[in-house]
Amino acid sequence: MQRSSSGKRDATTSLVDRVAQIMNLFDSPGTLLYLDEVVARTGLPRSSTHRILNQLHDAGLLHHRPDGYCVASSPLPLTRMVDHSQLRGVAAPTLERLHADTALVVHLGVLVGADVVYLDKVSSGQGVVVPTRVGGHTPAHASALGKAMLSQIPAESVDAIVADPLRKCTPATIADLSMLHQELAQIRSRHGLAYDNEELTVGLSSVAAPIRTADGEGAGLSLTGAVPVGHLQNTAPFVLRAARDISERLGRIATRSAPGPAEPPSVTDDMLSRVLRTLSSDDWV
Repeated sequence: MQRSSSGKRDATTSLVDRVAQIMNLFDSPGTLLYLDEVVARTGLPRSSTHRILNQLHDAGLLHHRPDGYCVASSPLPLTRMVDHSQLRGVAAPTLERLHADTALVVHLGVLVGADVVYLDKVSSGQGVVVPTRVGGHTPAHASALGKAMLSQIPAESVDAIVADPLRKCTPATIADLSMLHQELAQIRSRHGLAYDNEELTVGLSSVAAPIRTADGEGAGLSLTGAVPVGHLQNTAPFVLRAARDISERLGRIATRSAPGPAEPPSVTDDMLSRVLRTLSSDDWV
């Protein structure tokens, strides 16, 4: 037993050493390294190095760009936490109501560079698993939530933050910048309403809408579930109204000189809420 425990500690130490070796290569600001450069400088096996780099990317510590790996900036800078807290507080009742009405997973996110950073997630903890977490991030071009937010910025700004070719998360992910621009144009024609059809995760589809914040930061909310994307169209009015309601309340807070009592969410009013609640999931889907 002692040998087994020691072996586990040795394996763990070895992994930590490898991660430390790799991260130490990025000590200098602006360092960009290809996989082969990391392998050459550390002397680690290529397969192990590739796996560790991918894990560091998924953990948000490194960013993988077409011109190499670099240190990722913090997904939630401390200086922006107050604004995010206000957004979360205003949106929370609406997110809960949307989840109660639809039984789908509800996300609240902001656009940070070319990524979606999740500020809140409401789910029942049962049924289909949606592999996202609060504080985590995913490529904006690969999800309805990200595309809804990208559609609200000028095309030249999209070009500046999204690197071409685009990272593919699934076979359905948009991988060409010109195709992304075509998709964003369609989303703008739908007032920001966006869909993704297994583009971020195989087996999951989403519908999303952008939220206008007082400081102009890109934000949005989405519904996600293991349903065909066409079936989510019936929830589109609820998503748009939810985003509009949150935007309006944020605007009133920004112009109000003194804080007032919290306003109840009006996104899914009692009549619309009752409609969803009286239908079976198969009916509204």
